[in-house]
Amino acid sequence: MTSNSSVFSKPSIQLFLIVGLCLVSALIFSLLGGLAVILFYGFDMSSFYDYSNPNTIEGLKLFQLLSSVGLFIVPPVVYALITSKTILPTLNLNTISKPINWLLVLLIMIVASPLMSWVVEVNAQMSLPEFMSPIEEWMKQSEASAEVLTKAFIRFDGLPSLFYILLIVAVIPAVGEELLFRGVLQKILEKWTQKPHLAIWLTAILFSALHMQFFGFFPRLLLGALFGYLLVWSGSLWLPILGHFINNGSVVVLSYLYPELMENTEINVFNEDGKTWLPTLISMVLVVGGIYLFKKLNTQKLETDN
Repeated sequence: MTSNSSVFSKPSIQLFLIVGLCLVSALIFSLLGGLAVILFYGFDMSSFYDYSNPNTIEGLKLFQLLSSVGLFIVPPVVYALITSKTILPTLNLNTISKPINWLLVLLIMIVASPLMSWVVEVNAQMSLPEFMSPIEEWMKQSEASAEVLTKAFIRFDGLPSLFYILLIVAVIPAVGEELLFRGVLQKILEKWTQKPHLAIWLTAILFSALHMQFFGFFPRLLLGALFGYLLVWSGSLWLPILGHFINNGSVVVLSYLYPELMENTEINVFNEDGKTWLPTLISMVLVVGGIYLFKKLNTQKLETDN
């Protein structure tokens, strides 16, 4: 007779499990979110796109908060309990990592700004072949809709609203998306393919594709790969969570301090001009150097532990 633990040790079953958990949990929390929005804000479909209505925006924020928890946080936690009956070790949350790693992640995210701005710009200028013009037009309309909604979300009414928006835009996505993608999916794919690099990049592709913002696909792909390597080299999911939080939270804080930055609605730290080659080149050198140093420090630790 096959034990429960041996059944869930198979990568194919694990993948089926996490996908199923995501679908069920997202549905439940979306229904709960819809009910909460109706109850607290009197939300109705006629005002769904009325972003000038404060109740609509607050309702959408609450719905976003609950649906994100349901899609990204609950499924990995339940997955960990089912497959191993432990949460922290299964999701690589039991290792805090050393202070130098936290500092390096912070510095890498800061110095990456010009380089990633250039990647954002190149990605935004890409165009599809003529026969795919309807798809490209749909992509542009999706991007425009996302931009309008982002501008509506990032409006502040004192410090409480700043912390609330940080929770929705930075904290929940940083924790939840890293739990799901790096904490679960990347490890499943690594076990399935027996190739860590392939698992990292496949997960990064899924991570970027899920955002459904096509003209920012490659910057998010690179970020996803960076977060994947941070986990593999350090063994701690807290470091990708930190990088993700810096990426998302920086624009929220800067938009609070400098409201004119709300005109730039791409939710990431990459706000620099990025049009001159020298800052981009310097940024690239510093990022590569930072990543190399991070890898060297942590692979030495792994070799010592072994």
